[in-house]
Amino acid sequence: MTETKKVFINNDNLATFVCPECNKATTADVSDQMQVNKVVKIQHTCACGYSQTVLLERRKYYRKYVNIPGEYFLNQKKMPMTVRDLSRSGLKFELTEERRLKVGDKLVVQFVLDNPQHTRIQKEVIIKKISGLYIGTEFCSRDPNNPIDKAYDVAIGFYTFS
Repeated sequence: MTETKKVFINNDNLATFVCPECNKATTADVSDQMQVNKVVKIQHTCACGYSQTVLLERRKYYRKYVNIPGEYFLNQKKMPMTVRDLSRSGLKFELTEERRLKVGDKLVVQFVLDNPQHTRIQKEVIIKKISGLYIGTEFCSRDPNNPIDKAYDVAIGFYTFS
């Protein structure tokens, strides 16, 4: 069985489908799918005749699945974690053991990207979701006028699309 390919939707509600057989790109308006409250899989058939099932990704920012060791700081105590996915708006990390964290807690996370520059990221996050040892967070500050936020945003943006 082949993996279902994700297709991202841009700000104009357009999705670009790339045929794995002939590499032809086709763009389509998918506005009608934006308000659906469930996973949206559609069948796309290329002009060459190849047909594939694709998952429409309606997230604002692309999420990259990773395995990056790091730390988080809670009440000035450093604890180990592993970043499991990363986007420009936040990250999900895995704890090594259960901790007394709750939705709404603010933490500082720190990790080094596994890119050629070995970019060190240190950002404040707020916990949005807890599922066992997995913690879903959102970055607290993403101010494009703050040079530090801008630098991290650019570094993470380049990293997630590499």
